Amino acid sequence: MTTNDPALVKMSPMAVTLNDTSVSTGIGSGLVMKERKLLNNPNLWHKVIVHNCENLDRDFILKTILDHVHPLDFIPVRYTVEGTNGTFFARNCRMAIEKLCRQNLIVANPTNKDKPFKLTIILSYSTTTDLIINVQENIAAVLNKRYTAATKTLNLDNFYKDTDLTEFCTLSQPKILYFVLHLSRQFQIQHLKLTNNEINILSPIESIWGMKTLTTLDLRNNMIEKMAELNILKTMQITELLLDGNPLCEQYDEYSYVQAVKEICPKIEKLDGVLLSQNGFLAFRRNYLCKMDGQELIDQFLEHYFCLYDSAHRSALEVMYHKQAMLSVTSQYLPGQSTTATASLGQYKCVSRNLRLLSDLAKSEECLMVGSSKIIKLLTSLPASEHDPYTFTVDLMYYKENTAIVTVTGVFREALQSLLDSERILGFTRTFILVSVGNGEYNIVNEEYHISNATTTQQQRAFKIVRVPRPSHLTIEQAHTNKERKKMAYAFKSITNLNVQWSKKCLEDCNYDLKKALMLFVDLYKVDKIPLEAFANY
Repeated sequence: MTTNDPALVKMSPMAVTLNDTSVSTGIGSGLVMKERKLLNNPNLWHKVIVHNCENLDRDFILKTILDHVHPLDFIPVRYTVEGTNGTFFARNCRMAIEKLCRQNLIVANPTNKDKPFKLTIILSYSTTTDLIINVQENIAAVLNKRYTAATKTLNLDNFYKDTDLTEFCTLSQPKILYFVLHLSRQFQIQHLKLTNNEINILSPIESIWGMKTLTTLDLRNNMIEKMAELNILKTMQITELLLDGNPLCEQYDEYSYVQAVKEICPKIEKLDGVLLSQNGFLAFRRNYLCKMDGQELIDQFLEHYFCLYDSAHRSALEVMYHKQAMLSVTSQYLPGQSTTATASLGQYKCVSRNLRLLSDLAKSEECLMVGSSKIIKLLTSLPASEHDPYTFTVDLMYYKENTAIVTVTGVFREALQSLLDSERILGFTRTFILVSVGNGEYNIVNEEYHISNATTTQQQRAFKIVRVPRPSHLTIEQAHTNKERKKMAYAFKSITNLNVQWSKKCLEDCNYDLKKALMLFVDLYKVDKIPLEAFANY
């Protein structure tokens, strides 16, 4: 009799029963070897009976068993409760059954170590002709529900927990993931979300290799342990990838993490929600943002601050410090690094406020810089520098509407005084406390600045990537009305950091031709014909 209801199917007279007793005595093991023909037959259903599972949730029971045999294929269907036992059917699962038999058909119960699950497996219980189980229609309906045509997004987050699924379809099972993705090929998918599915094998993604519309892949909060798992993406056109919450992320620092991903996805533009480049410049990295709302502020602050710090007009930083701001500098030699032998921190140590190392505690007050003028006097006395933003890591530890605390680590090199000088690369950590002063502007009210010789790893990775210059081809038309001229003046101010008056002057001299005005600014800047007071932050 053909049916969809397992309860109406009678056990085949050819069925073979395995249980923990027969397997542990060796009888069952012999039967498994003897009945490999049954196990290899894809047209036979095997019935699995789970003992010691009363009052336990279906998903918990099945997930425990699947985790036990992972990564072997074992797809349970038609789970039912029979008295105090749970039962389900499976087929095409020889290797999983053999593994269970080798372990005496006992699976540890993570909630009760003294009462493990004991299995009974009835091989060749029925045939696919007598018992017809087709989950494709149900999965297809759930996929239709989870697909948003307007954004071309397929959201498979926590897929097995979908209340409309009749079967236990966990995407951590490679075969199920392959099947679900294969069914999804009917959609035009640009964004695929596979979060929170405990996936650790990505080979099933080959089922959508030909899907050229897919550009965004979200794999957050899974169990991917090795970057090599991502190699399956090499032939795809992925421009945005999210990997947060996978074990592999803990194996890399930010520099090597980005480089490893770019080797696999050469067209990647956005990684873990962070743009890898903006206007030709690498976006500042961050290890932690307590609030994403602070991202724009921190990006702008860091780029503005370090561009000025590395320029010939470092004194222009004074306007960024509160009048009563405080700054303390500390420095330390790191022994055993490739940079230790050539490290010279004399200029930093003479202003260092390492309280434990000060022989004269009275100097602790002397080395605490209070007031923006004293801070700038100190900063301008330090060697000219060039920072490598590709090494930056940024932690936004606190952010409110009026206050932010941010820590930046990275490396910089001192400007060479002569061709005979050897290059010195130093490591730094700077913690800034920023307070709003209105009109979207922030001042630094406190800074801790620590300098050391770079570590061997920092030395090896520093300044390996050449910065790409900003685009030079501008298509902005000439301004004619007062409103257009005002907008152009503020745009010119943003580009050059000149104040509004000087921005207007340059534009007026060039009849409000932005390209000519920029060329004039560059020419004047090269010959140092622009006074410090012309800059907005002076």
